[in-house]
Amino acid sequence: MKNKLRKKFLAIRNKRHFHLTPKQINQIYLDLVKIIKQKKIKIIGAYYSINSELDLSPVLERLKQKVKIALPRILKKNLMEFRIWNKHDPLYVNRFGIVEPSASAKKIVPHLFLTPLLAYDSGYNRLGYGRGYYDHYLSKNKKYLSYGVAFSFQYCKKIPINNQDVSLKGMITEKGLQTI
Repeated sequence: MKNKLRKKFLAIRNKRHFHLTPKQINQIYLDLVKIIKQKKIKIIGAYYSINSELDLSPVLERLKQKVKIALPRILKKNLMEFRIWNKHDPLYVNRFGIVEPSASAKKIVPHLFLTPLLAYDSGYNRLGYGRGYYDHYLSKNKKYLSYGVAFSFQYCKKIPINNQDVSLKGMITEKGLQTI
């Protein structure tokens, strides 16, 4: 069931992918600043978009004045870690074609995670790419906030979940922030 949904939503996203407008970038930025202030967030774990994922880089560029930004590095056995990243630090392409910071960058656990996904439902369950990196990482860091990042058309009525899946605290789309 999940694999069918992955194929469906990847195809939809590839067809409908678009870039954020300056107004949408500003709205997402303001929503995140509100969370940062309310929860006293110091470090955000984000991602460097690939293919047709929602590109948060203009938002992150503005946020780096307020918080540290960390990006994931893929490890063996479907594990990952986050490393501090500054715009001028080099990024490297891993075996999956995903760019990531250097292994020499400072390892850190972010206080807020912004996670990519293929689809989400009203319970903020996420359909990822199927390797379990984020679910595994988030299950070990439940005390921190995690928000999905996607286009609003990636909404799915119901995402099938299992014991390893970790639901999110909310969603960030081009229409703004949605929370429980």
